[in-house]
Amino acid sequence: MAFDGDVWQWHQDYGTWKNDDLMPEARAMNVAIFLDEVKEFNGPLMLIPGSHKLGVIEADHDISTTSYPLWTINHDTIRKLVERGGIVAPKGPPGSMILFIPAWCTPRLRTSPLEPVSVYLSLCAVSNHIRRFKRPGYIAHRDFTPLKCLPDDCLLAHCDVPLPWRDGTPPEELQGELRAA
Repeated sequence: MAFDGDVWQWHQDYGTWKNDDLMPEARAMNVAIFLDEVKEFNGPLMLIPGSHKLGVIEADHDISTTSYPLWTINHDTIRKLVERGGIVAPKGPPGSMILFIPAWCTPRLRTSPLEPVSVYLSLCAVSNHIRRFKRPGYIAHRDFTPLKCLPDDCLLAHCDVPLPWRDGTPPEELQGELRAA
């Protein structure tokens, strides 16, 4: 949300996937699709170029700074990484897409009065799926069925696509450990 959105400290997504979800390896990727124009002043994402080459960085569990518990990277490490690689803010018109691996160091700052809408997907190999289900299903999904490609003409012709959550998020997906225990 504009003005009042959470600030997510510098982190690597894999820190949470490893420590909270027990994902075996950092063999995964994130996809961000911009539904609105994203500029450096309204973009919720920044990256430190080259930070992904260091692999998984030691992280501490921050459960008090924001409403979302996050495995964060200490300020000294981030400072050194920024001195070496700088910071970039992905930008683009609606429909733009970025792909990035979960070893990039990123924060999410949502205090701008401008509010872009983006869709984020996190994907991994079926063999690398999460093993613990602490977080709600709408954040850490429990269906590990491989994705199937649609026909090349799927945007030009009718294509039946199953929509498991057609009527919104089911109440049981809003729970964490209760369902998965």
